[in-house]
Amino acid sequence: MIASDLSAACLAEHSTRAPRYTSYPAATELGPISPAAVIHELEAVRADGPASLYVHVPFCRSLCWYCGCNVIATRDASRGDDYITRLIAEMAVVSGVLGPRFPVAELALGGGSPNFLSVDGLRTMVTAVERWFAVADDARRSIELDPRRTTSQQIEALVDLGFTSMSVGVQDFAGPVQDAIHRHQSRVQTAWLIDYARHRGFRDVNVDIVYGLPLQTEQSFATTLDAILQLAPDRIALFGYAHLPSKLPHQQLVERAGRVLDPRERAALLLLGIERLTAAGYLHLGLDHFARPGSALARAAAEHRMVRTFQGYVEHRADTVLGLGVSAISSTRRMFWQNHGELTAWQSAVAEHRLPIARGRVLDRDDQIRRVVIGKLMCEGAVELAAIEHELDIVAAQYFADELAALAAMPELAAYDAGANAVSTTPLGRLLVRNVCQVFDRYRHAGDAPRYSSTI
Repeated sequence: MIASDLSAACLAEHSTRAPRYTSYPAATELGPISPAAVIHELEAVRADGPASLYVHVPFCRSLCWYCGCNVIATRDASRGDDYITRLIAEMAVVSGVLGPRFPVAELALGGGSPNFLSVDGLRTMVTAVERWFAVADDARRSIELDPRRTTSQQIEALVDLGFTSMSVGVQDFAGPVQDAIHRHQSRVQTAWLIDYARHRGFRDVNVDIVYGLPLQTEQSFATTLDAILQLAPDRIALFGYAHLPSKLPHQQLVERAGRVLDPRERAALLLLGIERLTAAGYLHLGLDHFARPGSALARAAAEHRMVRTFQGYVEHRADTVLGLGVSAISSTRRMFWQNHGELTAWQSAVAEHRLPIARGRVLDRDDQIRRVVIGKLMCEGAVELAAIEHELDIVAAQYFADELAALAAMPELAAYDAGANAVSTTPLGRLLVRNVCQVFDRYRHAGDAPRYSSTI
C-alpha cells in the first residue's frame, strides 16, 4: 500500500466510527442464545475438521489505563492457579460435547497477561489442553507476553511446551506517554525478552504499537518506531487507540492524564508509522499489520490465506475457533458465541459442568454471504465478486445493488468495476476500509457510532 500521497487532513475528514470487523456480524450484535443450539453446533463441528484453540487468561498485575481487553488487575498469584483448575473443567465440558481428543491445528494464549501464570501453572494448563485435545505436531503455538513480567524460566517452559510464536505489547516507549497510560516499560526489558526468546527457539515475534495515545507527538512516536525497528520483529501491529470511556470507565483516567488526540493528530501518527515501517522493508497487510517479506503472515497474505479473527490478522489454519476462559469468543462457519465476561458467572457455569455461554448469534445465509465480502475487504482491500458468486450462489450485482450504488457516492474510498464485477478500495479507502465495510453491514444503524472506535 502506498500512503505517501495522502494527507492527515484528508484522512481526518473522512474518518468516522465503525466496528473493527474482527468478525461479521460484529461482536456488538451477539445476543441471547440457547445453550442447546451451541451444543448442536459443537456436534456439527466434528465434520468441519480441526479447530484453532484460544485460551483467555484475564489477569494482569496492574491495569493499563488505555486497555480495552477483558482484564482483572490483581497481584494475588494464587488466583492464577484457581483459574487453571476451572479452565481444565471447562476443557472437560467442551471435550465432552466434541468427543475425545478433538483435533487442534493452533493453540493461542492471550489475555490479560498469560505470563501472570507461574511456570508450573503454564505447564499444567498446556498439558491439560494436550490431554483433552489432539494438538497437531505442527500446530502453531503462540502466546501474548508482557515484557515487564516475563521470566527466563517461563520462556524455558514455553519452549519445552512447543511455543515458537509470541506477541509483545509495547504501545509506546516515550516516558510522558507511559505515565499517561499507566504502563512503564523500558526498551531494555523489551529487547531482553525478544532476544532471549529467539535464542531459545522462538521463530515468530510480533510487536504491538498504539497510535493516538495522550501526549504522543510525531517526534516522540518516530523515536518509538525507530526503537521498534531496532528489535527487528517479524510482524508489527500498529493499532489505533480506541477511546471509549463510556464503555470502559477506567479510560477516564487517560483523559485526566493528558488530552486525547484529535482525528488529524491521530492521522498524522498513522501516516508516519506507515512511512517508517514500509521504508524499513515491512509489507503493509490488511488494515494495521506489517510483516517482513517471507514471514509466515506475509506468505499467507500473498497466497490469500490471511484471515481476520478476534485475534487480529492470522494465517488461516481452521474454520473453527474454540474459545476457553472468561469472555473468550468461539466462531464457526455458522455461529458465534461468547463466554461470560464476569469471572463469577463463568466460574459458576463451569462448576455446574455447563458451557459458560453468555451470548451468541446463529448466522443466517445473508450473514454468511456478507461475512465473506467484508472479510475479503478487510484482508485484501478488494473483493472479486465474480469469483465468489458460484460459492455463495448469488448474482452479486443484484444481491448488492443498494450497496454498490452507495459505493458510487464515495469514489474517494472505493469503486465497483461492473466489467470485472469487483470492488476495490483506493489508497485512502484501504486505510479507511472499515468505512467501506460498513456499506455491506446490514446491522449498521443511525446513532450507532458512539459504540465504536475511530476508523483512524
